[in-house]
Amino acid sequence: MPEVGSSSAAKPASLHNAGRAKSAVLPAAAIACLQPAIDPMFLTLLSEAAPVPLGSHGLIVGTTQAGSALGGLAVWRFAGRLPAPAFVGAAACASLCSLLTALTAALPVLLLLRGLYGAAMGMVFAHAMARCAARRPNTAYGGMFLLQLLLATLVSLALPALAQMRGPNAALALLSLAPALACAALLLAGVPDTGHVKLHGAVCNAPVPRAGWALAAANFCTICATMLVWSFAGALAAQANIADSVIGGAVALGSLVGAGTALAVMRERVLVPLPATALLGGLMIASPLLLTAPHQAHAFILSIVLLNIGSTALIIRCSGLATATSRDSGFRTLVACTHSLGMIAGPLAGSLLMATLGHRGLFGGGACILMVGLGAVLYAAGQGVGAGAPRLQDLPTKTPADSRQSA
Repeated sequence: MPEVGSSSAAKPASLHNAGRAKSAVLPAAAIACLQPAIDPMFLTLLSEAAPVPLGSHGLIVGTTQAGSALGGLAVWRFAGRLPAPAFVGAAACASLCSLLTALTAALPVLLLLRGLYGAAMGMVFAHAMARCAARRPNTAYGGMFLLQLLLATLVSLALPALAQMRGPNAALALLSLAPALACAALLLAGVPDTGHVKLHGAVCNAPVPRAGWALAAANFCTICATMLVWSFAGALAAQANIADSVIGGAVALGSLVGAGTALAVMRERVLVPLPATALLGGLMIASPLLLTAPHQAHAFILSIVLLNIGSTALIIRCSGLATATSRDSGFRTLVACTHSLGMIAGPLAGSLLMATLGHRGLFGGGACILMVGLGAVLYAAGQGVGAGAPRLQDLPTKTPADSRQSA
């Protein structure tokens, strides 16, 4: 017997509303994770606009990412208690903090603003990605990465031009439009429709298989290792006497290749076996540690390109497949949280390893993190994930509790 509210006339409307909401919240998710991609340009303008010492840049980035991680975890922990307007308010708060950043010179106040900004955007990202990934998770994460890279390229080109014409303060103030646009996107998406939630499986307290937890852990390890390598790639290149222009060109080329990778991997069907993706992706992530050598500019450029290919492909696959293992909305939010957690854990781990063990520690630590992630992926693949396993939308729509109620 069909469930109440799931008539054939209602399904097309629910599907239409779901598509419209996903189209609206996907830009919000991309904007919410835009900051790490534009941090080099943002920090440069910040130092030009205010007497912020270069030594404080790491502290500013760390504070922002810590706030983002806490914001995402708050959404995961209190998702059932947070009303939809809370996320619209978070985006509006981020816009205000971004605007005040352009008017602030005191470092303590600046750190407070960036921490609040990170927490607000962490909430927006976790909420938006949980909604985007409700039906086609691989497509959602691939589309988010693609849009984020395109936005980062446009912003990185526009900000220097604006700073030259109007000054660095004006360029920083313009960045407040990004969270304002995320706020508008969430308003356009509206409150999740109950019928859509039931139809597409966004239920609370649904079972999460061990393979799902393993893939979530693998996603965290992948992002952590990526950020560990990315944080020190420039420094390693500088020590190898590679010119700044070469480093900048490698980063730009890597972003373009990463966008192409996201476009190629965002399909729901898995063509490359998951263990092969994990192994090749891990080697590509580690390539800047392996290939960076004195005066070897071409090898460095190749390593940055490989890093972007491997990390983008592996993050999209692990995020999408982890989400697809369960209908639990809280678990979807947790998978989104692994992005913020990995982004703060990676640079922190890299700094500790470099301070205590030097370059060998950086290489060994990165290798260990990647090996843990590979082991988690192999476990999930052994459970049938990524090899003809049913996608989230193909799983049964009823939970055991639903069956008891219908009985």
